[in-house]
Amino acid sequence: MKIGLALSGGGVRGMSHIGAMKALIENGIRPDLVAGASAGAIVAGLYGYGYEPEEIETIIKNNVFRIIDIDYLQMICTLLNLRQIKTRGLSGLIKGQRLEKILRYYTDNIKIKNTKIPVAISATRVQNGDSFYFVSDRSSLTDETKIKYVDDISLCDAIRASISFPALFQPKDILYQGEIVSLMDGGVVDNIPIRVLQKMGADVVIGINLGYNGRMDRDIDSFIEIGEQAIAIMSYMITKKEYSCRERSIYIYNPEIWDISLLELSAIDECIEKGYEAMKKHIIPIKQKLRI
Repeated sequence: MKIGLALSGGGVRGMSHIGAMKALIENGIRPDLVAGASAGAIVAGLYGYGYEPEEIETIIKNNVFRIIDIDYLQMICTLLNLRQIKTRGLSGLIKGQRLEKILRYYTDNIKIKNTKIPVAISATRVQNGDSFYFVSDRSSLTDETKIKYVDDISLCDAIRASISFPALFQPKDILYQGEIVSLMDGGVVDNIPIRVLQKMGADVVIGINLGYNGRMDRDIDSFIEIGEQAIAIMSYMITKKEYSCRERSIYIYNPEIWDISLLELSAIDECIEKGYEAMKKHIIPIKQKLRI
């Protein structure tokens, strides 16, 4: 039986996936395939490369305060030209170049098709909302009208594309079929990449959803939080519709980490611990799902 693990986005909360994977592996459940969107793409990609959860934790902690490279120049230019803001080049507050460099170093700039463990990473085309899935093996996958599968890309570029949260991280440009394509956060269209894992051969998929679940949140007031909430609500509605009927081969749960904001970098340890404890509560039903 092949076990797939789908990791949603959620900003810093995405680091809870590290704790969840620790709990899974401690209980004899090791994912055979892994997929991720946004922050989940970082954990999924590093696991696919071959790192154990403890090693991913070390990489994240050693580099987390080095990843923010704000595009001050474009911010100033935009503020000085507010009347022409639509035509100016500020596509996101954070350039993402530092994060990309770090990812390139830790993944040796390998192609995604050369990962040790099959991986799928979602991204969304800015121009028309097409879903792009960067996958280790696309032999069983066929492009559709709004869905594209790509394996000829570096693992670090795939992750960088998936984490491009709108207005926060600048989109990632890639060359696709001779055309420059701009990509943003994978969570915009598919925040829990489950179907792609099924198409890649997973018999059972565990989905960890860090997003909105219909609750009331009265503390949202900054433009980043409002943007995050908008994406979360969209993802919630898409996920609810896609997985409205319970499927025997899918187990989705939400760790319910509501008290940590998108960029609360100091909360990584707390997120990992909460992810670990949340997964432990779901181990029994997951084992029942797996019949082990």
